[in-house]
Amino acid sequence: MLTFRRTLPFVAAAAGALSLSACATVSSVERAQATADQALSTAQAAQSAAQSAQSAADAANAAAARAQTTADQAAAAAAAAQSAAQQGAARRAGERG
Repeated sequence: MLTFRRTLPFVAAAAGALSLSACATVSSVERAQATADQALSTAQAAQSAAQSAQSAADAANAAAARAQTTADQAAAAAAAAQSAAQQGAARRAGERG
């Protein structure tokens, strides 16, 4: 997307120059068309890269959410184990004493 934004002014300038020149040669029109084609190709590649990056970011976000869920479950299990251990120690202390 950034490359497209950089390239767009050049394409617009080339198109403007062609529209202002009364005697555009075939060669100059072909060069302008080639420049516009290259700009379009670059913009399409940038769009594809941006979509790939978005997909990767979405996947990373989903993985982070799964990791958070797992961490929350582990914390809950640890708290339950600690509570059970404390209750068991209290029962044993009550039986001894």
